[in-house]
Amino acid sequence: MPSQDYQWKRFWCPRSGRINLADGGYLCDPEEKWGKIYNPDLVTFDAISDLPCLALLGEPGIGKSRALQAEKKQIISKIKQQGGQVHSLDDIRSFGSETRLVDKLFNSPQFNEWLQGTHQLHIFLDSFDECLLRIDTLATLLVDEFKSYRDQIKRLNLRIACRTAVWQPVLEEGLKEIWGKDNVGIYELAPLRRIDVSQAAKIVGINDTEAFLEEINQKNVVPLAIKPITFEFLIKTYHRHGSQFPPNQRLYELYSEGCLWLCEERNPNRLSSQLIVNLERQKRLIIAARIAAITIFGNKFAIWADTDWGDVPDEDVLIEKIYQGTESFDGRELEITRKTVKEVLDTGLFSSRGELSRMGWAHQTYAEFLAAWYLVQHETPLNQVMKLIVSPEDPERKLIPQLHETAAWLASMRTDVLQEIMLILMYCCEATYLQMQIFAQQ
Repeated sequence: MPSQDYQWKRFWCPRSGRINLADGGYLCDPEEKWGKIYNPDLVTFDAISDLPCLALLGEPGIGKSRALQAEKKQIISKIKQQGGQVHSLDDIRSFGSETRLVDKLFNSPQFNEWLQGTHQLHIFLDSFDECLLRIDTLATLLVDEFKSYRDQIKRLNLRIACRTAVWQPVLEEGLKEIWGKDNVGIYELAPLRRIDVSQAAKIVGINDTEAFLEEINQKNVVPLAIKPITFEFLIKTYHRHGSQFPPNQRLYELYSEGCLWLCEERNPNRLSSQLIVNLERQKRLIIAARIAAITIFGNKFAIWADTDWGDVPDEDVLIEKIYQGTESFDGRELEITRKTVKEVLDTGLFSSRGELSRMGWAHQTYAEFLAAWYLVQHETPLNQVMKLIVSPEDPERKLIPQLHETAAWLASMRTDVLQEIMLILMYCCEATYLQMQIFAQQ
């Protein structure tokens, strides 16, 4: 969570909806005329606050806890004006037993008062995923407990905040059974708008915000600016180098550090847990790069993280295809297991793809960069690199169109790849855009 409260206005997208980042890489502003057309699925919390049951999801670093806290502050007065009450469990992360949770929630004075009365009770459960680390049966426990109050459920509103990758199918199905499918909303927090980044820059003391935005655009680091956690990284880098990004630092180095920030676990409760692997961020980056290479060069859209019952889309890669063999790290072999891959999917690099089982890249640029970085780290021979990015069926040896950005990253990292691509460009008049991209990244 950013140390500074920027008071951003955040937007939520139903998991079945689509988030459009066509505003130069920023979230198309739903409050603007054309932004509403580009992002018809996005809503404010106020617009969905009347839904009886809400699950508010987001990948690490997207700012969901702060967003929920801000929305809760605004809505509490409205709830009380309507005669309702609020029961907020902000310390759910500290619960280590089922008994404590039941006592704190279902045996609380607020809950007992609600049982005896006729008013509406609004329950807020933050950091559900952190509590889940200590209570394996939490999802089933909540469903079973709430089922006991079916007769009064119309007077009960529930809000749960959770990381996207660890949201529980059993809980979602249970909530829909209890409240009814139409009364349950599963929403994911959207990235930042251009105006959010501009206003935040002004708050931290950047007077010329237009110059700052232009610098972000020139360095092609908008994908890092639209997430609160990496926005903080960019701000610190900008200040550290005298109101600019370091001119002698290549773009791929800036991206590498930004991706490391997204790989780092910053939550002390998760760091202290013994129930997750807690890989170092460099190890997470290596596994993420493997996933990137598989999805980019294999032309896959998402990772299917559940059992294959024959319903896996053709554009998905099965998680078991990823956790095979080892990767080299610091002179040692790192075993790639299902648990380590799932830990990496629960970083800020990834977000959901509609269904519970599907995870994809939070931004395509992360995948394109890391796929290229993976080949560089493995010192992949030039002839193999070119086989991956050049169409084998094209007599003119044109670059595969879908891999133009990855090819540009490769060219910025390896001189031999750059020289080979330049030879191709000499005979290809259609590659002007790619040529500009390559030179921009030098």
